[in-house]
Amino acid sequence: MQFPRAVPTDFQIMVGFLSVALLLLAGKFFFEWLERYAERKEREIAKELEELEKAGEMY
Repeated sequence: MQFPRAVPTDFQIMVGFLSVALLLLAGKFFFEWLERYAERKEREIAKELEELEKAGEMY
């Protein structure tokens, strides 16, 4: 038995494209933020290691 296929309306197509675009944009911003966060943490850790080496507490 064949059921009739539902054809998406123009509004549904536009909402679909918009949601995909927003998802990609959110992913882009998240990964850019994550990269900046990792670089900042890397600098903080390097600074702490340098301070430990100066204090002679490095084992």
